[in-house]
Amino acid sequence: MGLLLLAVFVALADPEASAQQLRVAYFGETVTHYGLKVAYEYPLISRTKARNSARKEFLLTPGLAVYNHPDNHMGVILSPELAYQRTGRRGGTFEVGLSNAYLRYFLAGKTFEVDENGGFRRVKMAGRGAYLPTVSVGFGRDLSIRKNRSLAWYAKLNLMQQRPYNASSLMRFGIECGIRKPLKNK
Repeated sequence: MGLLLLAVFVALADPEASAQQLRVAYFGETVTHYGLKVAYEYPLISRTKARNSARKEFLLTPGLAVYNHPDNHMGVILSPELAYQRTGRRGGTFEVGLSNAYLRYFLAGKTFEVDENGGFRRVKMAGRGAYLPTVSVGFGRDLSIRKNRSLAWYAKLNLMQQRPYNASSLMRFGIECGIRKPLKNK
């Protein structure tokens, strides 16, 4: 907790850490489990080396993803992500991140349970919640560096572990392809 408070104080004192961005992306486990992710990107620490103009940042990126697994369930993922991102002098980006995400999925179709009298009653919003620790790695290009456009594209691979999944856990892979748009023009 103390480390998180220290990061917040450093971010407020860092004059370069002000370029907040909005991320909008395709998010899915596979091509058939399609979805959408929206995230707010806030740089906690940002440094630019004068020698080669490379920018290195630690980012706090809270996000919300929704995906559909047809005829099975719909999932909602709340993911506060902490990431390290390097942007090269030509605009190429590399990113690694960690997230303690929460997954809530809602079953498709009708679900019933047995009531006290031995009859059946419908369960509304049937599903389950799960802890979803995530490790991600990504790449992209910041178009504002060479092409004077305030836009960037990126692609990320997410490795997620759903806990619990039945009596154990389940490894999930997710792909994220989208754009980053600054909230203020540079």
